[in-house]
Amino acid sequence: MKSTSKRIFFILLALAFVIGAVVVYSTLIKKAYADVSLLRGELASQTDILNKFQTTSEKVKTLVADLQNASDAQRQVSLILPKSRDVAYLVSQIVGLAETNGLTVGSLSTQALPVQPSKQTIIRSVGRVKADLKLSGSYAGFKSFLRQVENNILLLDVSDFKVDPANKSGTINQTLDYSVSITSYYQSDK
Repeated sequence: MKSTSKRIFFILLALAFVIGAVVVYSTLIKKAYADVSLLRGELASQTDILNKFQTTSEKVKTLVADLQNASDAQRQVSLILPKSRDVAYLVSQIVGLAETNGLTVGSLSTQALPVQPSKQTIIRSVGRVKADLKLSGSYAGFKSFLRQVENNILLLDVSDFKVDPANKSGTINQTLDYSVSITSYYQSDK
């Protein structure tokens, strides 16, 4: 074979390879590339769904934990502002504080005061219970009693008090008599 014919043969052979490459590309690779693009889109979509699900799952776990803590918070709020009129709880708080401070409870009476209606629908009305008590003991004990009433977990207000000497015969005595009015609050449905 002559060199020119060899050149033409190799040119035709190269052209055949180019045409074959174009045919293979157009029939096989282009379809596979379209399938790969479709699969990449599905993968991206599924990955996005998975990320959103994981984010939502974490938020739900956080909310569940918060709700579990909310029951504790609700219980603590119920200790501060009970859900109903609980006179026994009020009496136990007052008598406990008095005994802790060395005061003797002479008498204790309670009276339910009118409910203060709430002007907003989401806030419940507040009811009040007034306790009038007579105590006797030292001045230091009474001071400590008042301080503890102010810092007690149950919401209490001392509205008025009166101090009298315990012994009116003129002898000096460390014991004093106290008349105290304490108001407690509770949540009402009215």
